[in-house]
Amino acid sequence: MIHKSFFETDPKRRKVFFQQWLPEQQADGIIALVHGLGEHSGRYEHVAEFFTAHNYGVIAVDTYGHGQTTGKRGHAESMEAYMQQIERLLTLAAQAVPQKPVFLYGHSMGGTLVLNYLFRYHPSIAGVIATSPAVRPGFAPPKFLLAIGRLARMVAPSFTQSNSLDLNYLSHDPGVMAAYKADPLVHNQVSGVVGLGLIEWGEWLLGNAGTTPAPLLLIHGTEDRLTSFSATKELASKLSGDVTFKRYDKLYHELHNEFEKYDILNDLFNWIKAHS
Repeated sequence: MIHKSFFETDPKRRKVFFQQWLPEQQADGIIALVHGLGEHSGRYEHVAEFFTAHNYGVIAVDTYGHGQTTGKRGHAESMEAYMQQIERLLTLAAQAVPQKPVFLYGHSMGGTLVLNYLFRYHPSIAGVIATSPAVRPGFAPPKFLLAIGRLARMVAPSFTQSNSLDLNYLSHDPGVMAAYKADPLVHNQVSGVVGLGLIEWGEWLLGNAGTTPAPLLLIHGTEDRLTSFSATKELASKLSGDVTFKRYDKLYHELHNEFEKYDILNDLFNWIKAHS
């Protein structure tokens, strides 16, 4: 596996961090990966190792407010800024593995972002994977925090507060939990722009998504308490076209970090191969 990381300067002079993993030989395709809320691309190295072992490259970005990308933790100037990051990520993916299939893969917050990118921008790509997408929260956000977020979005957009995620439902693997809590790049902050934006963009999907412009795989664990399994199931029922919805009984939020992770990654790979 060939790994490299690099920064790019965006139009507003911010440093955006990317990581790329490629197999030693010519790749059969590449996966553009978008991480979840409060985390970063480095937590997907084992996912990249799996796919490169199957001769697919992976390229990932630390989204605004996350990881090694510069800016306040948990904040982005707008939801559209994330769409611009995905656009750039897909361009880099196509450049890294020319003339090969490009897949867009997002988890949690990243799942909601890639779904919105799919249905708002209709990209010409081989397919989209959304794992545990944040179509709706898997819990009822405290009303007073929502009220603070709405006010702050108007008068102090970069103000952040706790995202209220219950980490006990991240994974059944205690090692994953311990590593998450010890990771200096992980945080629990979110601004009203991002937190409310995710809720609103999830509802937009439920009200507006129709025929998928590209093959789509939706997967979710039934015991997820961070994002809503039932909302993903509802979204899948409203879609037409090449849509696959797969449930994983009794599993929590980070399916790629559960004890069954390699079974799940094999399911993803088989779907990718079928759409390559």
